[in-house]
Amino acid sequence: MKKVIVFVIDSLHPVVLGRILSEGNAPALRFLAKQGIYFDRVISSFPTMTPVAMSSMITGTWSDRHGVPGFIWYNKEIGEIVDYGATWQSIVKIGPEKVLRNLLIKLNEEHLNPQTPTLYERLEARGYTTGNVNFMIHRAINPYRAKPPFLLALATRFRLTQADVSGPSHLTLGQLVHPPFSGLSKAYPRGAFHRYGFNDSFSGKIAAQIVREGNQPDLMVVYFPDNDKYSHQHGPLRSGPSIEHVDSQVAAVLNEYGSWEKALEENVFIVTGDHAQSTVGLGNEYLINLDRVLKSFKRLKATEEASEDKDQEIAICPNERMAFIYILQRTKEILDDVVGVLCKDTRHAQIAWKVSENLYCVLQGGTEKQLLFSRVGPYQDVYGQSWSCEGDLSVVDAQITGEKTIEFGKFPDALTRLISALEARDGSRVVVSAASGYE
Repeated sequence: MKKVIVFVIDSLHPVVLGRILSEGNAPALRFLAKQGIYFDRVISSFPTMTPVAMSSMITGTWSDRHGVPGFIWYNKEIGEIVDYGATWQSIVKIGPEKVLRNLLIKLNEEHLNPQTPTLYERLEARGYTTGNVNFMIHRAINPYRAKPPFLLALATRFRLTQADVSGPSHLTLGQLVHPPFSGLSKAYPRGAFHRYGFNDSFSGKIAAQIVREGNQPDLMVVYFPDNDKYSHQHGPLRSGPSIEHVDSQVAAVLNEYGSWEKALEENVFIVTGDHAQSTVGLGNEYLINLDRVLKSFKRLKATEEASEDKDQEIAICPNERMAFIYILQRTKEILDDVVGVLCKDTRHAQIAWKVSENLYCVLQGGTEKQLLFSRVGPYQDVYGQSWSCEGDLSVVDAQITGEKTIEFGKFPDALTRLISALEARDGSRVVVSAASGYE
């Protein structure tokens, strides 16, 4: 039986990938594409943030089932905003210890729904071995002990030294958890300037080492994170050099089999992104400052805890081109007021909220367009799901064609994705998504 290797490239843009494949600048990826099937249209999670997308990939479910709403979200159970380290500013504000604890431990052991099994858990329960190289979602039955390097341990006040984490048969999480290095340890890029091993070269070298040493599990997921940062710095459509660097790491893994053809004989390879990125206009007018827009409401700060004796009304949780606005008290009154403010701005493509059980509303900013929808009804979409709809489907760039069929445009599977964001964990909220070119 063939083994499976999944290469996950952060923020992989199909236009860029298609271009460098046609130019021949990514020989390993081009080889795999020519020998297999290439899909350039894949539906991502909503929001298109790495923790959400990875949770969906490894559980096969949307966020309303796996329970990870975003990179930043409000946890009603503890009355706090959860942030996995979206920006360096948030890391400084919240503190490295709390961010790393959220990302390393709580994301997998608490936030990811324990009733929704990961692919690792499913396969290992059936006797297969699995492996994870730097992929953020790693929950499984095997115990590991994280060992932060000195500077990281110092930044977290030594409170995460020897922290317990779970994972599959083979687990690598940068310098925190990894197998013994083979050869010269300095060949594995690590340390503060290399994000403590959370980089493409480290991922590639560990994956190649696992194959070379004969320890390859039945399924191995290898995550290449660098393209996300590169795309933010240079623009998503200029990420070719970053993809070419990933290609060299993929080639190094293929080379361990003696030939690329032999690698294909022994394995099934899947190459995918977790999401892509959209271009955002230059200038402050393209940046939507929700703190300023919603300044009339009393907001929960990232470092605060909500409680009944405090007067916080909303929690703003931005996730790049979308945001959650959680309603913390007087739900109906404040939700209506928040929607009333947001709907005046044409920069908001969709403003959505849950009206009642299985009834949702979405508006288009700066217009009178509105859509009410619910699951199960006379209309069927191209994904085999049925819906009841009342209002203007153009709010989600959809239309009804033929035999009551809903076809989507630039927002594929829009209704399901909106519901997944609105139903991910407890808490009343408004979901707002920016128009094209805005963030």
